[in-house]
Amino acid sequence: MRKIVILLFGTLLFLLLAWLCLGRHAPVIEKDLAVRTNNSLTEAGMGWLQIGIDGRDVILAGTVPTAALRDEAGEVVLGVHGVRTVDNRIAVEGGARAAAGVSSAAEASAPYRIRFLKNESGVMIIDGKLPDEESRTAIAEAARQQVGSGQIREHLSVAPGAPPGWLSAAERIAERSGQFIRMSATLTDTGLQLEGVVDSDSVRADVEQAISSALPPGGFASRLDITVSPSAVAAANCQQQFVKLLARRKIHFEPASAQITADSYSLLDELASIASKCPEADIDIEGHTDAQGSEQMNMALSQARARSVVGYLTAKGIAAGRLSAIGYGESRPVASNETEAGRAANRRIEFKVTIHGS
Repeated sequence: MRKIVILLFGTLLFLLLAWLCLGRHAPVIEKDLAVRTNNSLTEAGMGWLQIGIDGRDVILAGTVPTAALRDEAGEVVLGVHGVRTVDNRIAVEGGARAAAGVSSAAEASAPYRIRFLKNESGVMIIDGKLPDEESRTAIAEAARQQVGSGQIREHLSVAPGAPPGWLSAAERIAERSGQFIRMSATLTDTGLQLEGVVDSDSVRADVEQAISSALPPGGFASRLDITVSPSAVAAANCQQQFVKLLARRKIHFEPASAQITADSYSLLDELASIASKCPEADIDIEGHTDAQGSEQMNMALSQARARSVVGYLTAKGIAAGRLSAIGYGESRPVASNETEAGRAANRRIEFKVTIHGS
């Protein structure tokens, strides 16, 4: 009898501990699932959708232009590891008109519209109407040339009713989409509303002029709200400081070695300080050599030296994920290899700054 009591007590204690552990870790599990679900939606170009997490079950909400996009969003979320069920509550724009049985003639008379949505990962959704298959192909191809074939989610339909000059404006937006870090543009038969982020003032001016000049004449209303990314400005400032500093001083290595010499540590500390001022930027560390020795040996040496610089910067607190080491060997000289001065100029490390998604 005593053994049975001890066994029951032990079982109850185990169940209590298991319940406490699960209860303690449930919020952590749900938070991790939410992060991974949001990341998957963002990568698929649907980062504006909202999610709710209940254990391993996901509630999906928001508005999309087509039923196909709604179903695609559900499939994306269901494909996230750890998701058990998806309650897809996404609304489809225009769904009420379709449910009410609006005729195709009435639909054709509705505002003629095309929309471009691009996120910072470079994924772009294009949905709306175009007058014929030829223009549909042209718009999609122009966008693919800007952001890449695998980055386009196209939900276009063919319908009559495009006003004069409208198609040229749509084509111009597609042709300039690659200059945006992110953008949302809605072009109707009466106007254009565009919000976007670019990486410099010069790009902003260029895009505004190009798109404005392609808009239909007359009473066509437009609102272009194009801003410059603070991260891009910080990255440009970092690049300027890197170039200026490395034009005056050089990172030195032991002869035929990737070992950084001690007299370069202060320079590397300054470079690390600059890199910390643009934390959202990625930095390519490029190694170059002169033409002495074999081409294969120089390629390996330049790569090793670039890795040494990455290692130093990482040790100084710069995130490793931001840094890439690239060796070019002797393939990109900036001076003649026939003189000692030229060879010294060719032995160098360069920093190239980029913003993810630009």
